[in-house]
Amino acid sequence: MRKKIELALNSAKVITICAIFSACTKEDVKMDNAESASKPTANLIMASAATVSFVAAPNYQLIWSDEFNLAGSFDTARWAYAPRGTVAWNKYLTSSNNYVSQDGSNLLLRMDNATIAGDAVPYHSGGVRSMGKFSIAYGKVEVRAKFTQGQGSWPAIWMMPEPATAHSTGWPACGEIDIMEHVNNEANIHQTIHNSTVTNANGVSTATHAAAYNTAAFNTYSIEWDPSAVKFYVNGALQYTYSKVSSAGWQQYPFDVPFYLILNQAGGAGWPGAITDSNLPFNMQVDYVRVYKLSLLGNGGFEDTSIAPWTSWGGTVSAVTGNARTGTKSIKETGAESSLEQVITGLSPNTTYKFGGYAKVSAAGESVSIGVKNYGGSAVAVPIASTTYSFGSVTFTTGVSNTSATLYFYKPSTGTVYGDDFYLEKQ
Repeated sequence: MRKKIELALNSAKVITICAIFSACTKEDVKMDNAESASKPTANLIMASAATVSFVAAPNYQLIWSDEFNLAGSFDTARWAYAPRGTVAWNKYLTSSNNYVSQDGSNLLLRMDNATIAGDAVPYHSGGVRSMGKFSIAYGKVEVRAKFTQGQGSWPAIWMMPEPATAHSTGWPACGEIDIMEHVNNEANIHQTIHNSTVTNANGVSTATHAAAYNTAAFNTYSIEWDPSAVKFYVNGALQYTYSKVSSAGWQQYPFDVPFYLILNQAGGAGWPGAITDSNLPFNMQVDYVRVYKLSLLGNGGFEDTSIAPWTSWGGTVSAVTGNARTGTKSIKETGAESSLEQVITGLSPNTTYKFGGYAKVSAAGESVSIGVKNYGGSAVAVPIASTTYSFGSVTFTTGVSNTSATLYFYKPSTGTVYGDDFYLEKQ
């Protein structure tokens, strides 16, 4: 079982992690049904359940997490081994549960100098990445971790773009967000931005900050990221802000595309220098990874005691315990044609928004749509027909005088569908 998520959120370096990347060649992200729009039915356009409205108010909505509460291997639906390469941070990576595992409470990433038959490298280390499984553009990323110190050690929590070629085929132009890095026996961690305007040919970035941390305990490292800035935090305290320059292009802010997560324990090359073997093994423990969207809608995770401020029409629509993607509850529509709807007011005219979420159907041949109407343009929707949770989203621009929209989760026929982790964000 996953740990209880707190619903109230009160919550640099000389050589970079990939300083000698020659290219950011990564695989394209693939999200089922994402961004493909379908035409809503006439029934849906005419029908309306919304008798109440919700004033748009920014709040962080949990959309993805891993609490690492199992024992053994990591969750392959969320992560894959970070593969070995030829640059400093990945040259000793080893795809083995000896170096990446869960102990029932934490993800354990290890580095040592063990001898492995047929693998003639002096050190072995562990790392995972979410590439091809999860990525995000804008939101809050929070990681609680603890690591050992030692000469040559280099644990890191960081993000890279997906697809890698969204803006550039080369690093650092493609962008990099380093949520946390630590080297050797330093009393500080480093939080850094990389792009072609702040990072020089030697991999040194001027957009960096060194922050104190509790060396003997778990600390929370996080970013809050939106179209205008990336803000870095340690234990809830703001440390550094990297802002978009209004007159600059993507070269100064290539952070308008999805990025995926990397967690790894490196060392012995690049920034930290040589390892003192007597300091081994190095370990990073990760208690959790939680990712949130700064959502403008209400009750997007359906964890409240009722579905309000959502309303519904048609068949049976209710928040149920079970079939949740995160948390403990999801929305369930069953029986006849039905729709869950929320009227959002307080939007800005002539402004672009994205409504997204996750859905699944109970049997092949069924479908459900995530969509929006009554915003000053034609209704748009994305269909989902997967029996496992799949992501879908629609982007819309309010009319020149429109300040409201109706969001919906529509089931066109009999059957049973589930939804969770809905959000509305300004683009």
